[in-house]
Amino acid sequence: MTQRSHFAEGGAEYASHRPDYPPALAESLSFLCAAHGHAVDIGCGTGQLTALLAGHFDRVTGIDPSPSQVENARRVDRVDYRIADAEETGLPDASADLIVAAQAAHWFDLPRFYAEAQRIARSGAILALISYGVPEFSDDFALAFARFYWQDTHQYWPDDRAHVEEGYRSLEFPFREFALPPMRIVRDWSLDELTGYIGTWSATRRALKTGHEPAFTAALDRLTQDWGDPATRRRIIWPIASRLTRLG
Repeated sequence: MTQRSHFAEGGAEYASHRPDYPPALAESLSFLCAAHGHAVDIGCGTGQLTALLAGHFDRVTGIDPSPSQVENARRVDRVDYRIADAEETGLPDASADLIVAAQAAHWFDLPRFYAEAQRIARSGAILALISYGVPEFSDDFALAFARFYWQDTHQYWPDDRAHVEEGYRSLEFPFREFALPPMRIVRDWSLDELTGYIGTWSATRRALKTGHEPAFTAALDRLTQDWGDPATRRRIIWPIASRLTRLG
């Protein structure tokens, strides 16, 4: 699975620099579920959503193929983590009331993942694919970031990144579906926080591993110059997309 190769390392950086989801996301997912015994977060990374679900379910299981991600995942009551693939979770049949994949499904072998989700779902369980898109800025830095993302570094993203950019609309989803109300992640970040986040991108890792470090670093240097005073805090917005269905 490509997720394994893109995020096999860097769990500590991922835990430190990826934005958290809004509590309203976990609340909305919980509201849709008929029962609240067990939620499963597949491709959980370091538990940004997993930990939020713990406030709404008796038990939460976070699953990720990367030992580094799981080792750095957030430890909270009622949450267990396991290292496994999305397509072979190792969970019992008919054991989950919610199956969610947040910022992860575009890396999966989707037919196999959907078969696995149907296997572990209790009757009426919710399956939810969640994604947050390209960061948006509300000030004059927006143009500089757009150039950095779409022109300077876009070539380094894996092809499946297009699904994130499109809000998952082109992702295969062979179910009767519905979506959550519009939601956003909103943060006021300094330059260090933004560059830390960029450091977790699969595009960044790919550029560095394929000999493009000088070009990538030059583009990042231009971006930091456009930011201005490193202590300046700018508002960043990630639109959240969702595709949901009820299984069984």
